[in-house]
Amino acid sequence: MSVMTNIEPDASPSTAVRAVRAALAALLATAVWMGIALALVRLQGCVGGMECLGDALLIIMGCLLAAAVSIWPLLRLFRVRPAWPVALVGPVLFVCLTVVVVRYELAARLPWVWVVAIELAYLGAAVLMDRRVSRVLRIGIVVLALAAFASRAF
Repeated sequence: MSVMTNIEPDASPSTAVRAVRAALAALLATAVWMGIALALVRLQGCVGGMECLGDALLIIMGCLLAAAVSIWPLLRLFRVRPAWPVALVGPVLFVCLTVVVVRYELAARLPWVWVVAIELAYLGAAVLMDRRVSRVLRIGIVVLALAAFASRAF
């Protein structure tokens, strides 16, 4: 019995291309949903003050959740395969990065750090879920995420 081997070249995009596509999909989803959040907060009629804070936080958190849910079709559209593991791991990595942003009060000095955190989360998720990536790099990403999450305890 002869064994057939596949001699076709691997036509799938490189890990770097997949990671950049995942980051762009995350940027698009976040931009759209944060735009919707901003419009909803302004439609509330609040002009400022603490009485608007609760509603604004609920709207923003809801739109962030919607962005996390809507990222899967965007990842498929941007040809990031497999899309669903990246869509599930991205928010987990974002939570780990959020701990660092909050712990070191980076958002007060650098408001755009949230965008960078979202981009890095989905970029890391795409690299982490790529089967071609070495085990050492995967373990490194997981260790960095756990260290970021553990930084809240210190």
